[in-house]
Amino acid sequence: MKKFWKTIEIKKVSSKEFYILLDNTKLKTPLKNELILSNHLIAKEVLKEWDQSSDIINTDDLVFYGLLSTAIDRVREEKNSYINDIINFIDTDLICYRADSPIDLVSHQNKHWDPIILLIEKYINTNVSVFKGVMPSQQSSKVHHRFKNLIVELSDVQISVLHRITNLVGSVFLSLCILKKDLTNKQAFELSFLDELWQAENWGYEEDASAKRKKVRTELNRLILFINCI
Repeated sequence: MKKFWKTIEIKKVSSKEFYILLDNTKLKTPLKNELILSNHLIAKEVLKEWDQSSDIINTDDLVFYGLLSTAIDRVREEKNSYINDIINFIDTDLICYRADSPIDLVSHQNKHWDPIILLIEKYINTNVSVFKGVMPSQQSSKVHHRFKNLIVELSDVQISVLHRITNLVGSVFLSLCILKKDLTNKQAFELSFLDELWQAENWGYEEDASAKRKKVRTELNRLILFINCI
């Protein structure tokens, strides 16, 4: 996107209402809805995203803006669709499928992923199944029902970021723990790439895979910062 403005600033209306002004014109969502920012921390981060020195704006860097716009333009009108997209990850959740061997990897997965399973069971008050191998399996209807009941209580903005993290890391259970601030940035990344990192440490790092993980880690850190700001 080509940069079309010369000045950018934060406009404070109240302690819970801020706008970004581009040449004194309010920044809006892609669908031209009002982009009301709920606190100064978020406003500062959105301003940073749009205050790029280059004449061409890299839209991949507009993480805060994208999450907020999705909440306003999409989730508000299509909330059930976004919730169902999130729920669809339950039966394929990364941390519920475990290796049969080698024993070191099995132990590694159990040590690091089992505490997340216990957290989720605490949140939904029912047991979550763990499967051996990669053949598709299903969680109980109770897991689906109770997890959905938890998600529907979230705000549009929370659903927006939960949806994005879930698609990024492939685990709705890890994503919920990230949203609830149960994990540090380092834990969130390492748990999301547990198998890959174990294999790399034991058999060597592959350049392309390392570069991909680095890119995901950068985005994940940005998403966690967003959670800490809302």
